[in-house]
Amino acid sequence: MRMNRTLAYGLACLQYLGQNNGGAWNQVQDISRFQGLPAPYCNKVLQALVHAGFVESQKGRGYRLRKDLDDISVWALMEAFTFNGAPAPEREEIPGRLYKKLREEVNNWLVGLTVQDIIEMMKEEDRQKEERTRKSRGEPPLSGAAEE
Repeated sequence: MRMNRTLAYGLACLQYLGQNNGGAWNQVQDISRFQGLPAPYCNKVLQALVHAGFVESQKGRGYRLRKDLDDISVWALMEAFTFNGAPAPEREEIPGRLYKKLREEVNNWLVGLTVQDIIEMMKEEDRQKEERTRKSRGEPPLSGAAEE
């Protein structure tokens, strides 16, 4: 399944807020600069995250997480950007049935997967890549890192 840009930007914004939150407010400019996102589009994505209830905003202060990343399912994030606003099929024609089946299957597949899970998977991939690079250079593994 190809991820749309808005969903990818939403995930990036949530990752930033999760790493830099601590209850502090974060400015769009800081988030967009750090994640390499266009600031106007980043602002629209953040507004969608506010509307979905994942993030809160306050004029002049910025944005911060409203929910822990462990409490935001990937399915709910996809719903916020992908499926919400799609027209309900008036009749059970082929496109409507296909859409309904896709939605059911994606929901089943993503049950229990959180945004924090995705971030941790990415960190683990980065750690494994670093270990492979160190090994190929003949360098010892990082302290505390498990050997592959």
